[in-house]
Amino acid sequence: MGFKSLLASLLLVSATFAQLSGRVGPTSSLSSKQSTICNVLDYGGSIGSADIGPPISSAFTNCVLKHSGSTLYVPAGNYNMQTWVTLNGGTKWAFRLDGLITRTSTTGGNMIAIENANDFEFYSANSAGGIQGYGYQCRNAGPRLIRMVTSTNWSLHDLILVDCMFTPRYPRAARGAFTPETSDEHCTAPEFHLVIQQGSNGEVYNLAIRGANLGGSDGVDVWGSNYWIHDVEVTNRDECVTVKSPSNNILVERIWCNQSGGSAIGSLSDGTAIQDVVYRDIYTNGGNQAFMIKSNMGSGYVRNVLFQNFIARGTAYGLNVNQYWSSQSPGSGAGVQLSNITFQNWDGNVANGVQRPPIQFICADGAPCFDMTLSNVNMWSQTNEAVVKCESAYGTGLSCLRSGSSHTSYAVVTQSATRPAGYTTPTTMPGDLTDGFATNAPIPTPTIPTSFFPGLPQISPLAKNL
Repeated sequence: MGFKSLLASLLLVSATFAQLSGRVGPTSSLSSKQSTICNVLDYGGSIGSADIGPPISSAFTNCVLKHSGSTLYVPAGNYNMQTWVTLNGGTKWAFRLDGLITRTSTTGGNMIAIENANDFEFYSANSAGGIQGYGYQCRNAGPRLIRMVTSTNWSLHDLILVDCMFTPRYPRAARGAFTPETSDEHCTAPEFHLVIQQGSNGEVYNLAIRGANLGGSDGVDVWGSNYWIHDVEVTNRDECVTVKSPSNNILVERIWCNQSGGSAIGSLSDGTAIQDVVYRDIYTNGGNQAFMIKSNMGSGYVRNVLFQNFIARGTAYGLNVNQYWSSQSPGSGAGVQLSNITFQNWDGNVANGVQRPPIQFICADGAPCFDMTLSNVNMWSQTNEAVVKCESAYGTGLSCLRSGSSHTSYAVVTQSATRPAGYTTPTTMPGDLTDGFATNAPIPTPTIPTSFFPGLPQISPLAKNL
């Protein structure tokens, strides 16, 4: 009977937090994509090229699209790029980027955009390829580095992305439900490292992302269906790995936010639709927050979410739910409905727990959040003093959360907190940074680590070690 009860509980958890809805990644092997090698050096490119963009486009158009089972290949070496490329279509192909591409133009858009690909793999076989954005040279203009658009059955891995260009993006208009960046582009435009726009069945892993210590430098932004993102390190001062709307069946794990703004869901506004999301094994060293759900009014829902196994050290905020986030313009609805959200096994501290609570649930008065469940959440303050805050929030595991089946709004409640009995000084990682990178100097190109959460190895070995 005990076994049956345990099995029933496991099945319930599985059903509640479904995360992935099916397989992710390419549907054919990498070796099956090597029948034709489309080397950019055969299409007008050269190592040390002043503009590798046209050779990439030529190799794609004249080779990849004509040969299913092909690989677009940029060999090891340094290349400049001033013509951005959009590679649209293609089935059963790969993009092997072993070289390092450096941005030399301030044109907006996306340096490399992959659109409508199917059975696709974007990778570096030597785990050293990627893009150096040198964003410090032009903070007010420039492109995103990589954008994946409406692609299916794909993976991106073993790449290094450094210093996208951006301008400070706040205040800004609220994001819409289906085009999370549309309104940003009508104000000062932030430029991100990796954007995953809609599509499905993708896997992203083994990335090192370095941005400057300034807002608008998002690491990974994702919205779509059935995505697995794991083994990623991000340094910046904005989003680490963030889920946007609309999204369903997203699994994010073994993430190292190393002097980053921290991971989040949001920002959310009208027509939000997010469900069945799992974040687990998330390590945050410094930065803005351990995790944030952010919105300002709006409509729609975020439901069936699990945040499991979080470690945070010296962040400004800890567990931060803020549905009156002043850095975005209000949506037209009464609030995004948050429900059935579980926080499990958290250990960490904030810099000053009185100035910024280690835990707060500031929910929308017009759509109070409910079924907020905290289990073994041990967040504290480096000052040894802290408060917690709640507004229009219902659930268990935190003193200021209210109970009951009737969810009416209530004003902000601030309560003094005591050190949790289960709190321990958060562990560290070799390679933890003490500060972010300057905004007016080049950011060095990193290597990809082999661990992204204390005590756990990476899920997939680096390509260079295979």
